[in-house]
Amino acid sequence: MMNLEKLYDISFPLSEDKESLYFQGQYEKFEDKVVIRRGDVLELGTYFNSFSIGKWINYTSINKIKVILKLKGTFLVDFYGMNLQDEQEVLRINCENSIERVFKVLDFNDFTLVGIRLTAMSDDAEFLGGSYYGSFDTNREVKLGITICTFKREKYLLPNLDRLKTLTERNPNINVMVVDNGRTLKETQSDELQIIHNPNFGGSGGFTRGLIEQVNQSKNSHVILMDDDIIIELSAIERLYSMLKHLKSEHQTKFFAGAMLRLDEATVQHENTAIWNGMIARSFGKGLNLGDRKNLCKNEKIPENVNRYAGWWFCCIPIDSIKKIGYPLPIFIKGDDVEYSIRNQQSILTVNGIGVWHEAFGKKENPAIKYFSDRNMFLVNHFAFGFGRLTFMITTLLKIVKRLVNRDWDNIRMLEFAIRDLNEGFSGMTSVALDKKFESLKKYPLDKNIIMAIFSIIKLAIAHCVDYDTLDVEYKNFRSNNLADQIFWRQYLNI
Repeated sequence: MMNLEKLYDISFPLSEDKESLYFQGQYEKFEDKVVIRRGDVLELGTYFNSFSIGKWINYTSINKIKVILKLKGTFLVDFYGMNLQDEQEVLRINCENSIERVFKVLDFNDFTLVGIRLTAMSDDAEFLGGSYYGSFDTNREVKLGITICTFKREKYLLPNLDRLKTLTERNPNINVMVVDNGRTLKETQSDELQIIHNPNFGGSGGFTRGLIEQVNQSKNSHVILMDDDIIIELSAIERLYSMLKHLKSEHQTKFFAGAMLRLDEATVQHENTAIWNGMIARSFGKGLNLGDRKNLCKNEKIPENVNRYAGWWFCCIPIDSIKKIGYPLPIFIKGDDVEYSIRNQQSILTVNGIGVWHEAFGKKENPAIKYFSDRNMFLVNHFAFGFGRLTFMITTLLKIVKRLVNRDWDNIRMLEFAIRDLNEGFSGMTSVALDKKFESLKKYPLDKNIIMAIFSIIKLAIAHCVDYDTLDVEYKNFRSNNLADQIFWRQYLNI
């Protein structure tokens, strides 16, 4: 008898601005059903409700899929495959009320995505929900720990915890840990939710504390690092959990990245992983309107590149990989996720339907944040592949010119501060606790003569180039000697 397990549900839209990522066509939507008039169409071949057959075949041992549709009335149901070139019907059937249909994956072997189209053949026909199921050649136990780093952002965090609670109640193999850098939440310990107080050492300190706790508790096989100020589609986590259970052996130590969709334009993607080119990040899939079904196949074809990384607004990391590669750099914010992904030296897994909505980063910029961005991305170049002193000097000069053109005097002065600290190496950068460093940055005087600041930047940049090889060895020795285990971070966090 064929053993099929549920993978994820066909989801209803979280809000109207996101609707085309779930449903398209002519219909009337209610809380728990969709009403379709005779002759009208409900399209389910969308970002969250299609089935990424190409990725499931590539990543997992899937051999069959089953689709269950809960219907009321008479429908013409089309199952079709999509790829970059075209769309092709695989099966068309007439049905009354609910339907179950099993397919061999070979039926869709030439396609990237599987879509479903419902045409109502009776008055006021209703779609009540549905699910995808799968049969696999291999299976393993997966326990998934969602780790959220937060700092006094209850406005965003608490609604997310409420939504995640409905997921953890359904699946005991998924649990949530909150690392509270602001120490404004009540500490909690339960099977479903932990809230842990932590000093404000930024995202790198908060997420690292989460990784330390996840490893030491030996409870979970994987951890998702997740920002607190996102909107979560729960089916994304269900889909990820199902994929992790059946990954082929060659994919089991890779990171799994969630895409970032824009909060201000909910159907537009900001990033589906990115590469660091030594000067700026180049985001894949940036600007793609995922409400346009023609873009869905494009979004599944992200090229493999050196220095590719997964952002920590949603990144799933195997616990075994943490034990192998160690812990993140102590750099407060900006660049820790870039370096950690590059350090793993493996491709990154992505799939349509695993994504979150997040506010654009540009809205969060200030001189203190710019300091960390400048300093840390220079630092990342020492760990990424293909960059050296020439990249550093060109980038420095370009930053000066761009900020002069924009009359961005404050961030020119912060660039001087960033390169001065960069030249001190990790021993200098970690001589002050990260929370104290952040407070001092916010008070840093920004009234220095701009000409003198530029001369100082050039002088410091030349010194960095002269000492580049020595600093490179110092940076890499620090990582190998201090971040392979927990000792440094436990002392630094005072835990």
